[in-house]
Amino acid sequence: MSFRVWLQQLRGVRGHRPLWPVLLGAALDSEFHRQRSMPESYKGEVFKNRDDHPLDEGEKEERLVAQLYRSALAADGCLKLGSQRIWLLGFQWPTQGGVREKGRRADLVGMTSDGGLVVFEAKVANGDAPLIAVAEGLDYLACLYRDDNFTKVRSGFTKWIAARKFSTPDGFTGVVPDASIRPTLVVLAPEAYFSGRHARSIRSKDWPYLAAVADSFIPSVGVKFTATDFRSTTLWVPPTPPQG
Repeated sequence: MSFRVWLQQLRGVRGHRPLWPVLLGAALDSEFHRQRSMPESYKGEVFKNRDDHPLDEGEKEERLVAQLYRSALAADGCLKLGSQRIWLLGFQWPTQGGVREKGRRADLVGMTSDGGLVVFEAKVANGDAPLIAVAEGLDYLACLYRDDNFTKVRSGFTKWIAARKFSTPDGFTGVVPDASIRPTLVVLAPEAYFSGRHARSIRSKDWPYLAAVADSFIPSVGVKFTATDFRSTTLWVPPTPPQG
């Protein structure tokens, strides 16, 4: 993307809005499209049926998201954020292959009632800064939306629906993953993640500014910051510390 395009976007901002998220969002959006259009895909199955996956206790991110998935299964299969319900499809989905990409997995994957995928990038209380979490989650999301990978998501979803013992949540009957729907990235972490170190560190204490525009600053992807205890199926918007 050229500087002239960025200049035009920045000059088009109206009202009392910070300019840096516009520039950052344009750069992230451009890279998201570039990554999404790449031909490489994961060699094996992308959609992983985790309904009967053994649940290990622990504080690592992969165990916490498994715990949250189990909580959703015990209810109607969904997480709730405000008025929105997100149907969880699985966790620890591989998105990239090869030696250098080994272990790169989307922490938790869900779907909105219109078929848009939701990738949850989970962090523990002392995890990477929010902007790093956004970049990591976008990487996984872009890879999931590559043509071959998304085809595997669709076919895996069809097999999963046919084989599982759990009922489809209300409002999701007939809904399938749809690549034409704007996806969502959710940074998911304990409330202490937002109110502790990342409220004080120079590397990340400006995250409330990012959160204020998060759902609109990347045109191709909705972005949300949510707090969780990794047990309740209700997520909440973390309180933003005062800036000074």
